[in-house]
Amino acid sequence: MKFFKFVLAAIMVCSGFSAYAYNIDGFFSTAYEVSKDKGESTEGMWENYLSIDNAKLYDPYLGFNFYGRFATDSEEDSDSQSDVYSAYLDYNSFQNAVEVKAGRFAYIGNRFLTLDGALATVRTDYKFGVTAFAGKPQYFDADGRHINEKFRETGDKMYGGRVFLNGVKDTTGYVSYSKEYDSDITYQEFAGIGLGRVFALSGKNLLSIDAKGEYDMEENNFYRGSIRAYLKRDALRLIAEGSKYNVKDGTNYQDILIISNFSTGQEEKMALTVQYAVTENFSPYFTVVSSKIEQESGDIVDGQIYKFGADFDWFKTSGVTANIEGYYYDSETANAKGASAALDWSLTKQFRLTFEGETLRLENYASEDSIYSLYADAEYDIMKDLTLSIYAENSQETRYLPENRYGVKAVYSF
Repeated sequence: MKFFKFVLAAIMVCSGFSAYAYNIDGFFSTAYEVSKDKGESTEGMWENYLSIDNAKLYDPYLGFNFYGRFATDSEEDSDSQSDVYSAYLDYNSFQNAVEVKAGRFAYIGNRFLTLDGALATVRTDYKFGVTAFAGKPQYFDADGRHINEKFRETGDKMYGGRVFLNGVKDTTGYVSYSKEYDSDITYQEFAGIGLGRVFALSGKNLLSIDAKGEYDMEENNFYRGSIRAYLKRDALRLIAEGSKYNVKDGTNYQDILIISNFSTGQEEKMALTVQYAVTENFSPYFTVVSSKIEQESGDIVDGQIYKFGADFDWFKTSGVTANIEGYYYDSETANAKGASAALDWSLTKQFRLTFEGETLRLENYASEDSIYSLYADAEYDIMKDLTLSIYAENSQETRYLPENRYGVKAVYSF
C-alpha cells in the first residue's frame, strides 16, 4: 500500500510540474530485487526512485530539483525505507551571475554528503567569483551497488565558502574554507586551495595539470588532496597522479579489491600510467602504483601495484567497448594477483549488455585466498521513454559488495 502511495505522489508531483512549469526532466524507476548473503535468509526488496532535474517553476530563473528513494522489503511487518537525497530550489540570474540553492543539496564535490541549508554563488566580471554556504551536514548512501559504507560522524552545523577564478581561459583555481562543528567539538576545519591549467600543444595535443588540497587547521596537518598531470601527444597518453584521501569522507569504493578489501579507508598513492593507441580500436597501457594503506590493525602498509591492461573500442562498427586488466600487488603483509574485465555491448540501438568482473588470488594472507565479483546487466528500450532491464551479481569475500542478488528494473524518463 505504501508503494502505491509513493507512485501516486510521484505522478502528482510530475503532473503538477508539467502543468505549471515550462519544462521538466527526470525519471521514475521501480525495481524488485532478491538478495542473499552468507548466513542470512533470502530477502526481497522493492525499490523506487524519483528524480526531477531542474523543473522550471519560473523559466529560466527558478527551478526545483528532487532525488529520492522509497523501498520496502519482503517482510510483512517491516518498515518502509525512504531517503530524500536532494530537494532544493535553484535560482539562476541572467548568464548565471547569481546562483542560489535552498533546501537539501549535495556538498561541493561530494555526492554522498548533503547539506540542509543554503548556498549562494556570485560570478563577477573581474575574473573571480565567490561561493558561501551554511547548513546541517548528513551522509546518504545513494550508490545502489555498494553496501556497508561506514561514513564518518558529522557535526550539527557546517559553513564555509570559496573564492574562485571565473572566465579565465584554460585555467581554474580557488581558495576555500569550511568548518563543521557542534556545541562540544569541531569535527573538521579546513583551509583549501586548488589550481588547474590546460596547455594547448601542436595539433590536438595538450597538457593539463590539476592540483587541490585541504589543510586540517585543528590537527595542523595536510588532510587530503590530489595532483594529476595528463599529456596527450598523438597516440601517446601519459598520466601522473598522486592522492591522499579517506573513503569515510564519501569517496566511492571503486579501487581494486586488494585495496578496498583490506584498508580502513585511508590511502595515499602515487601512480604513473603510460598508454599508447596502437590503432583506433586498441590501446594497451601499463601502470605502476606506490600505495600506503591503513589496515584494521592500525598499521600503515606500503605496497606496489603493477597493472597491464588494454582498452578496446569497436563502438562504431560493432557497438562494443571493453577493458581488460591484470595486476600484481606486492606489500609487507600480502602479495596478490588480480584480473578484471568490463564489456559494454550495444547489440542494437534498443538492446544493450553490460558485464563487469574482477578476481583476486592472495598468495600469503591469513584469510580467504580467493576473492571475486561479477556483475551483468541486460537493458532494452521498450519505447522511447521506457527501459526494462534485468541484472545479477555474485561476489565472494568482498567487503563492500553484496554476495548474491538479482532483479528486474523499469525506468520511465520524462
